[in-house]
Amino acid sequence: MNAPAGNAADHRNLRLAATLILARASEHGPEILLMKRTARASFMPNAYVFAGGALGAGDSSAEAYALSRQLDDRQACGILGVPDNGLAFYVAAIRETFEECGLMLAYDDAGTQVDLRKWTDAQLNHARGELASGACGLADFCHRHGWHLASDQLHYFAHWVTPVGLPRRFDTRFFLARAPEHQRASLSSAEMSELIWCTPRAALRAHTESRLLLMRATLTTLGELANFNDIDDLFKFARLPRTISVVRPVLGADGQSAISPPTLGEAT
Repeated sequence: MNAPAGNAADHRNLRLAATLILARASEHGPEILLMKRTARASFMPNAYVFAGGALGAGDSSAEAYALSRQLDDRQACGILGVPDNGLAFYVAAIRETFEECGLMLAYDDAGTQVDLRKWTDAQLNHARGELASGACGLADFCHRHGWHLASDQLHYFAHWVTPVGLPRRFDTRFFLARAPEHQRASLSSAEMSELIWCTPRAALRAHTESRLLLMRATLTTLGELANFNDIDDLFKFARLPRTISVVRPVLGADGQSAISPPTLGEAT
């Protein structure tokens, strides 16, 4: 697995992670999926976050990589600018998204995005529980259903590293993808307490009015997404080759991260 970004002194307690920003069209512009972490959560309690989590050992396995037919590890490493195992970030983002909100970015054997409309809530929650608990690996799960991962639908969007000084730190790659059709987002675990779809501007306004808690990375990313009134324009931008610089907030004396919000990446 590739080393986290930054110098050696910064690597203590730093875990690699992947986040997936899911977007869908609406009459008010692109809507983004946000989930509220519970008050008991050990990391970012009560905050609204995108789907995602830490990379697992199975995310970089040969079996998991074989599920990605449209994007291989060499290509993923080139996109992310890492020496090896770049594809693990894509695998983890897809796996975590399915576990947390029940949306599976995958294709069936016909090359069509997976349709879960016939799945009952019980079937869906059982499958998500198997993956989350480790009772079933992602590769075995996909082979069982004849699926392969839609890694090519994930667009690299941002790169954040949690400030030095916090007990839990992550080196996180953010991806953007359209929410799959013929699927419905839902919660199934005690980790999250609420799920909402809203425009970036609505989320930012609710945060300003103290109705919705956003951490710095989520807040800044939503600010970037708010520049787009049309979902096609958003994904046109996301597909452009551009330089994505790592954002490293610094922990202030008040315990909050302080940075100047970055502007949208320049197209190359």
